[in-house]
Amino acid sequence: MKLYQRYLLSPLKLLLPLMMVALSGIYLLVEFFERLEDVLSARAPVGLFLLYLLYKIPEILAQIWPPALALAALSSLALVARGHELLALRTLGFSPGRILKPYLAAGFLLSLAVSGFLALTLPGASYRALSTWEVRIKGHRPQTILSSGRLFFVGPNFLLSATPLEPRGEYLADFFYVEREDSGPVAYIYARRARYLKGRKWLLEKGLSARKSRNFLPRSFDREEFEIAFSPEVLLSVKQPLKTLALRALFERYRFLRASGLQASEPLSEILFRLLYPLIGLLVMAPSLALFLSFRGKRALAKGLSAGILAVVLTYAWFILVKILSAGGRVEPWLAFSLGLALPALFAILVIRRYAY
Repeated sequence: MKLYQRYLLSPLKLLLPLMMVALSGIYLLVEFFERLEDVLSARAPVGLFLLYLLYKIPEILAQIWPPALALAALSSLALVARGHELLALRTLGFSPGRILKPYLAAGFLLSLAVSGFLALTLPGASYRALSTWEVRIKGHRPQTILSSGRLFFVGPNFLLSATPLEPRGEYLADFFYVEREDSGPVAYIYARRARYLKGRKWLLEKGLSARKSRNFLPRSFDREEFEIAFSPEVLLSVKQPLKTLALRALFERYRFLRASGLQASEPLSEILFRLLYPLIGLLVMAPSLALFLSFRGKRALAKGLSAGILAVVLTYAWFILVKILSAGGRVEPWLAFSLGLALPALFAILVIRRYAY
């Protein structure tokens, strides 16, 4: 790294942690006061509530990282401009693109590291936060227990193990069902996929069945309807939102919904958002820095900071809107995210080339 790059990035080492602490503190305060009444009503231990807030930290990080990175980089550039170092660099012939290059490179590398951390921690922590809140604090007695994306259900005369592929519990993978009586098991059923039809009817695909009446001799089937003694209405009491799923489980849910002819825009949108997350942080930052450099003359610092902060807010709101529209199926996810990334990038390039002094 060159000397001028180290100098430009040196304030970022202090300002980025400060921005993350400030934004996460605001998020935690809102969460604390929003949930406090429910905690007091449930008479839950304070330690349990603190544990819930601890589990929320990866989710908070995922929410605040893009604006925190952009605001920290904008503040770093403002500090350099305040001491007239930025004017000195421009006098020496440094172009706006050359000044922004170290911020963009550092932002991308940091966003990659944060994305890796979130990939390892976010699904598990989000589910533990949900389970802690719904079961341990609010006292809901779940009929099911989800462990690492796996569902285990104990009914009056059966046992079930499966992997939910969508929150309503109508589509399951690795379906294993044991029907039992007082004397012991009377039937075993395994299927790669299970889809709820209506009443007590389920459509199972690519599986094996064995019944006591046939001496538990296995019988394979490719696609067959079975009468199962439960329905999705009672299957899931602690539901599993998309944020609690790892990428592999999201891909599995997406493939299954596509194969079933159902709308798969929600899991596809979540997959694209996670894969493109490093670029989102970068493109929330780029327009604000470009706008900051476009101001010159008196009060350039104040005007540049105001415009940069506004750009951070609008750009991040734009990405949230893109995710909402693509997840709801209003816009194709591939098209939505392509436009979502392209427009901020084009705006930043246009400002740098035409308006940055």
